[in-house]
Amino acid sequence: MKIIFSVIALILFAGISGCVSNKKIVNEKTALDQNIPPGQCRIEARVIKIDSTLLSSSVNDPCSKSPCVAWIKIKDIIGYGAGSSALNNGDTLKTKFAFTLAPTTKETFPKLIENLPGLTDGSTFEADIQLLPSNPSSKNKEKIYLIYGYKKIN
Repeated sequence: MKIIFSVIALILFAGISGCVSNKKIVNEKTALDQNIPPGQCRIEARVIKIDSTLLSSSVNDPCSKSPCVAWIKIKDIIGYGAGSSALNNGDTLKTKFAFTLAPTTKETFPKLIENLPGLTDGSTFEADIQLLPSNPSSKNKEKIYLIYGYKKIN
């Protein structure tokens, strides 16, 4: 009987100390405070290299007019949304910019609420990124992250 009480006391102590250790995180911003959408990660990153290849020949596809693919290096992880993939500071990622890397205007994207300033090699920006699902039939299992909008820092 004494052993059972000892085991229960040990389990309660471990549970309570686990909860106490989480109290140290209170000062950090959480995904809920920042409204990071599920499946996305908010980062600060720098553009390392822009792939100038145009991805499409369709006139309606913005990637047929301006480059959409770039490699970026993560400078800082700001936060994660629920179910997002784990990333680290210093990671280099291949990314696709949904609205291209060129500046946007009302003429190029009439329904876009906020115009984007465009990015070049060396630009620093903040954005929410999400991992695109890979094509199961593709032999190339390269990870590509999607960026819809961003805030240019410099």
